[in-house]
Amino acid sequence: MYQKTIRNSFTLDGIAIHSGNLSEITLHSAQPNTGIIFRRVDVDPYEIIEAKIGNVSNTERCTQLRNNHGYSVSMVEHTLSAVRGMGIDNVLIDVNGEELPIFDGSSTCIAAKISEVGHLQQEIKKTYLHLQQKIRVEHGNSFLEAHPSSMISYCVCFKNEHKIAYLSDQTSNFNFIENNYLTDIAPARTFCFEEEIMYLKSKGLIQGASLEHGIVIGEKKIYPNSRFHDELSRHKLLDLIGDLALNPPFHARIIGSGTSHYLNTLFAQELLNNLI
Repeated sequence: MYQKTIRNSFTLDGIAIHSGNLSEITLHSAQPNTGIIFRRVDVDPYEIIEAKIGNVSNTERCTQLRNNHGYSVSMVEHTLSAVRGMGIDNVLIDVNGEELPIFDGSSTCIAAKISEVGHLQQEIKKTYLHLQQKIRVEHGNSFLEAHPSSMISYCVCFKNEHKIAYLSDQTSNFNFIENNYLTDIAPARTFCFEEEIMYLKSKGLIQGASLEHGIVIGEKKIYPNSRFHDELSRHKLLDLIGDLALNPPFHARIIGSGTSHYLNTLFAQELLNNLI
């Protein structure tokens, strides 16, 4: 198997969910062994922010990366998930501000565009790191485990910890052999609980949020309508793929429950420490 980049550049724009500003990203092909690199093109000269676990600077309601010069990009997880989920190894991502667009709260917009422009197979072989022993990271009642495996697979559980009467626990599974990222994972949207909205807004978050950008779990129903019976756990899985894309490609069987960006990135660091 060989490394891949995108065949052609493309630009997408949309609202940044936390700031409420209009945001634009442009994805470009990149040379072998580049990995995933963000470029803040709203400053001159542009600032490079590598997508690696050591650059994580904040995990409150999204994942933020910061470089050594203090420049950051946030809400990177959906774009990273689409890039990794669609099998792209090397890409440059230009962004014209501090926050990437939310689109509809899923990664479909980016993943579908990657599928449309196609990929370019490069001349350098793709290598995977491997796990030699089980690892586990816990935070409160939540956990993530990795087990040695010859492939990458995920099993993620959403727990109904708010004890909402109509809502059940959900579990979603995914691997790149039996499943299709574009149709099975990418459409799953981000979500919040209705009771959280005023608090989050008071903290300066979700200033650009609307029902066009995700789903709300209300006291009596989810609105707008769910795309999957397990959309909540599928989105947790989407986020996990994105946060773990901060590590080089690897093989492991991943199992998690009650995941968050904080837990995901703690786990990503511990995973990296145990990959060879």
